[in-house]
Amino acid sequence: MNKSFIAAFAVVPFLLTSCVLDEKENTECDIEEVSLHLETPSDYFYHDYDTLKTVISTESDIIFIIRSYAEIQSVPTTLRITSGATVYAVSEDGTEKPFINGSAVDYSDEKVNKFRVVSQDKAWSRNYSITVRHDKPSEGYLFIDFESYYLDPSGKYYVWDGPDFFNDGTWKNGNPGFKICKSSALPMDYPSTPAIGAGPDGSDCVKLETCDTGPFGRMANMRLASGSMFNGIFDVSNALTNPLKATQLGSPFTHKPMQMRIWLRYERGSVFQDRNGVAMDNVLDEPDIYLVFYRNEDASGNKIVLDGSDVLTNPNIVGLGRLPHHVNPDGSDQLSNDPIHGVTDQWQEFTIPVVYTAEVDPTILENKGYSINFGSASSWQGGYFMGAVGSILYMDNIQVFCE
Repeated sequence: MNKSFIAAFAVVPFLLTSCVLDEKENTECDIEEVSLHLETPSDYFYHDYDTLKTVISTESDIIFIIRSYAEIQSVPTTLRITSGATVYAVSEDGTEKPFINGSAVDYSDEKVNKFRVVSQDKAWSRNYSITVRHDKPSEGYLFIDFESYYLDPSGKYYVWDGPDFFNDGTWKNGNPGFKICKSSALPMDYPSTPAIGAGPDGSDCVKLETCDTGPFGRMANMRLASGSMFNGIFDVSNALTNPLKATQLGSPFTHKPMQMRIWLRYERGSVFQDRNGVAMDNVLDEPDIYLVFYRNEDASGNKIVLDGSDVLTNPNIVGLGRLPHHVNPDGSDQLSNDPIHGVTDQWQEFTIPVVYTAEVDPTILENKGYSINFGSASSWQGGYFMGAVGSILYMDNIQVFCE
């Protein structure tokens, strides 16, 4: 089973708390959960559970999405915060007052509501915003060219804008984890970087590279980090205890994807190594590209989100398209010295059909009952911390054609 995109976070062997430098009791200052209380949630949201949002430790802008035609005003709101902390509502002029759970918050006109959470010992605080936005109907055709990118607030690594329907409108990759491992690295030394003017049409594209994680990674037996791109969420607070479950993959989508076309070129690293850093002479590194379409709700109406442990095997997957690879009789990935994916060091456009194993219900589709997930990696076994340092996958001009 391939979990190559998880290698993006192979360099997070030590958990960082979300607002403190070291773990001490009563010093945390997080919003952990936000709940909006509506008598008829389905008048506003696609699913009743959309009124409840779990907030991951790295998230500070909390966004709820309502139907495009829904009009929402003041809504009673409950914030679950870390033990002992205090939360304040911050007005437009910067004044603060304690926020009382159940108080009505004005979400009309996509207003940005600001809050500040202060730890029990008063030494730490975090700023948050909560917004309710109208859904933007997605197109039945997607084109992604990776030309909208910028440095993160720390100025250390690059972030890419994605389609609006992505969870927060951005691609996810391993750069935040690599920052923990090699804080001195320059932005262009990270696993996922822009390649300026290097695309097949002379435009900018994205470069994914399998990188050595240095002494820090060797100490944790996580010796490499595969460059990656995917849509979803990564919860750093679970990175140490259960890294595969820390990823929440996919975004609700209202069209049935039929095929993906993408421009690729690949430069293979010279030595494929196992997790212990031992060279595997009869194995060549390979890139990975896939598109997964899955049912995001069970028969009882409970939310389903794929993670790193089941992104290609979950029984709720109804459609899957993937770059060709050798597989074992049981369907697992087969390491090989004769790859069949066909990607070379020259730009080529690949067409990857989405193969369906179940029917897609049009009514459920219209109501965002299915999610789409893109995954890509410079080393397809990077999730097992296996691959060839120096493998580089260039990727550009993704097109997704829908029924």
